Parts: sequence; structure tokens; C-alpha cells
Amino acid sequence: MPTMMPASLTKDLALTVYNDGFALVQEIRSIPLLSEDYLIHYLDVPQLIEPNSLQVKGVKVAELNYEYDLVDKFKLLEKYVGREIKLVDKKTGVEKSYRLLNAQNGLVLEDLQTNEIILDAEGEMRLPELPDGLILKPTLVWRIREQTAEDTRVTYLTRELSWDVDYIAQIRDNDFDLTGWVTLKNNSGLTYQDATVKLMAGTVNRAPRRMQRDIVYSQAETYEPEHQAFADYHLYTLPEKLTVKDRQQKQVQLLSANQVKSKMEYEVDSYSDHPTVYFTFLNDVANGLGIPLPKGRFKLYKENPKNGSSEFIGEDSIPHTAVGELVRIKSGEAFDITVENEVVTEYKKDGYEFEEVEYLIRNQKDQLIELIINHSTSYGIFDVVKSTHEWKRKNGDIQLIVPVPAKSEVKVAFTIRYDRTHDEKVN
Repeated sequence: MPTMMPASLTKDLALTVYNDGFALVQEIRSIPLLSEDYLIHYLDVPQLIEPNSLQVKGVKVAELNYEYDLVDKFKLLEKYVGREIKLVDKKTGVEKSYRLLNAQNGLVLEDLQTNEIILDAEGEMRLPELPDGLILKPTLVWRIREQTAEDTRVTYLTRELSWDVDYIAQIRDNDFDLTGWVTLKNNSGLTYQDATVKLMAGTVNRAPRRMQRDIVYSQAETYEPEHQAFADYHLYTLPEKLTVKDRQQKQVQLLSANQVKSKMEYEVDSYSDHPTVYFTFLNDVANGLGIPLPKGRFKLYKENPKNGSSEFIGEDSIPHTAVGELVRIKSGEAFDITVENEVVTEYKKDGYEFEEVEYLIRNQKDQLIELIINHSTSYGIFDVVKSTHEWKRKNGDIQLIVPVPAKSEVKVAFTIRYDRTHDEKVN
């Protein structure tokens, strides 16, 4: 009789959940008195466990089997083909014995008294025992050589555990309150009871495998998870143990911060009629943050100063963002700012080609804005020989930052000189 090691013997359980839909499970269980055959049935493991990832300490394992041929009606009947079964009439309670001949497309039975063949018989079917080879739930079956400790530490990977992050920003004119929520999804086939949950942020490479098979949030006080840099990734440990049920989606607060300084940026390119609006802030300690932000969705809400209500003003995604980096969230297009641009004239002189470009910016907002103009250039070495505003090279093109007062119009003009003797752009 094998030794049973169910989850009730667990002393400690930890999950490290990765971005890419898998998790590392680490658990410590006490080892009961071993049976003479030195067989252990390690129970309560996920259906989607990766058996070849298993590490075991506390016992020396000579042989490992993963048993996953679970009980269901059709498997039971297949095991009883050729054997005796009993049918009980639900009305009279009369019991009769039959031999099961086939169970694939309806029951085919042989009456053991008359040898008649019975098709699709009705009644309550009774089987004397659970056939060998079928189990009630996935089980690791070990044959061990010896026990080396009082407890066993088991580590393995399982699929279909994942997490992602939603950030909620409540924006005012110059700052905002931020809450980050992590969503855990468990479809691994097991409930994890009172587990320490860690989240690994970053892209962990895995070898290819064969084919297998809007929420409302509330604002809380400033909160930050335990965090550490780990190898080339970042590891976040949630402060409280969690029970993550199978086929459950659970939301847990990851972080919060208040009065984080921010600003809106307005940006156009050579083809824009209205600027794209970006919500920006610096992720550093001085600005009330200063922890690496995992990639996730970022929702923006703007506070209405008249009545304190909030309106949704945009959503974007951010990549994994290190401390000290600028975060830019695309909000949408500015309704009250209009931009027109044209190439006024083109001409050649002294072996060069020239373009004279004008931008006309109209700001109907009640406050001053700074408009970032990213003007695309064509091939060849270029220079700006005349401009109404300061400029710089950015990604091989021309960038100007132009202040535009409230309720006003500003014209930007510059002349580009191209050297077409070289088919290249310089930064």
C-alpha cells in the first residue's frame, strides 16, 4: 500500500508567476511514515504540471511517474468491457447481472441468465470496484531509495497561471494619484491554498514545447510591494498570502502613490491636423514612485474641478519601465489645437536643394501649451539654415518645441538645406 502525501501535509507553499503564462510552484510537505514498498503517491498537483521540471529534496527518487488517467464515465465502462456489471431498475429496485460487451455507442449487454443481447438498457449501473489504472486526480507516483529529511521540498513548473497589471491614474492639473492592480488567472487545474505569491517581471526564454493544450477599482493609501532585482528580471512579492482557486481570476493591489508630478505633452508630425496628447511623468523616488513598473495597461481619468467627478480620457500600454525612466501614455488627440503645415517653396542653389517649411498653430485652449513638432526629412545630408524657433536633430529628423499661448496663433518657419550627393541621413 503506497504512502499518501496529500496537500493537507503542506507546511509552506509559494508561487512565482511569470508574464508568459506559467508558474513555478514550491512547496514543503511533511513526510509520513513510509510504507514497506517505498512507494509515495504525491497528491494534489495541477493537471498542467510539467513533470520533467520536477525537483525533489528530502527523499531520493529512483523512479517517477505522472499518473493523469482520471476517472470518467466512459473510461470506467471501457475498463469493464467483458466483465460483469449490474443494472438496478429505478422503479422496482430489481437488480440484474449482465456482461458489458461494448460501451462506445450506447450500451451493448449480454444477459447472463438468458444469453440474450440487450441494447441501450436503462437502469442504475453499479460497478463493484474502481478498475486498476484509473485515479481520482492527477498524482505523482515515486519509488524512492531512501528518506533523507523529515520534510520534502518539491519544486515544479505548471502552465496556465498568469498575471498582468492595470494602472489607474486619477489626474489633476499638475499631478495624479496612481493605483496598480495585478490580475492573477489560474487555469492550471489546482487550487493553491494560502500561498506566498511572487510576480516575475521580464521576458524569460523557454525552449519550444510540443503542442499541448473593465473592472472597477477603489483608491487606497500609498502602498508598495516588496521588490528586488533578480538576475536580469524584477521580482515582486505580495505582502499577504493568497488562496488562488482553479478557474479563478483574482485582483490584488500591487502599488499606489499619491500626488505624483505629471504634465501633458502635445506632439505633431508632418501629417498631423491635431496634436497627439501624451500624459507623462518621471518614475523616480523624488516624484513619489521609484520602483520598476511592470508592463501593463494604463487608464487615465481626469478629475472635474467643478464637482469632483471623474471622466475617462484615454488608455495605453506601457512596457517594463525601469527606475529613472520617463513614462509616456498616449491619451488621444487635442480637440482645441489645430496645426497646418506646408512646403512654401523649393529651389536649388550652389549645388544644394532647399525647402522652406511653415507650420501654423492655433491654440483655442485656456492655457499655454508647448507643442513638439517632429518634421520628417527626405534622404541626403541636411541642415536647417534658418528657423524662427530653436531646433534639434531627433531620430534623423527635425524637432522643434514651440510654446503657444492660450487663445492665440503661432507661425513656425524654417529652411532645410539638403546635400543630395550622399544617400544617407545623419542624426
